[in-house]
Amino acid sequence: MRSLRNRFVFPFCVAGLLVALALIVRSPEPVRAALTSAIIGPTFGYMIGQPAINIAGAAATSAPQDTSGVTTAHIQMAFGSVSGSYGTCSCQAKTSFDGTNFLTLGSAASITATTSTINAWDIYGQVGVTTGVTVTTPSSSAASGFGAWTEYYFSCSGSYGTSAPATINVIYK
Repeated sequence: MRSLRNRFVFPFCVAGLLVALALIVRSPEPVRAALTSAIIGPTFGYMIGQPAINIAGAAATSAPQDTSGVTTAHIQMAFGSVSGSYGTCSCQAKTSFDGTNFLTLGSAASITATTSTINAWDIYGQVGVTTGVTVTTPSSSAASGFGAWTEYYFSCSGSYGTSAPATINVIYK
């Protein structure tokens, strides 16, 4: 009985000691996160945004959204039950690098503001080149790419009613 016990206990203790030693030697390297303020892009390749907007007259501006690292926006503006008539309407994307001063981003999109209408359009930031450096023309009113914050400005230069409830859905890439 003693020899049978020695045959199983001794190898089991040796195996346990080897496993413990292997775990100590092969412990993972501690994580060393690099400190950086640069955001390369959205975490999962895209972000969904629903900037709130309350249209109750000729013009309205949505709540700004964080668009750090974004280069593309696919926008859909869906109207609910519109009260009154809205004519010659547009929606202009504006972007900001400081959260205070907003510059236009691209041109205004002409939209139809009637009950149950859906308008969709895209905005693409300036694409880089494969060689050399691209320098855009400086402007005090327009940006050539997305800043840290983006908002949407709805306006009608024609007639406008009293209410145009709209939902904006944006896919940022």
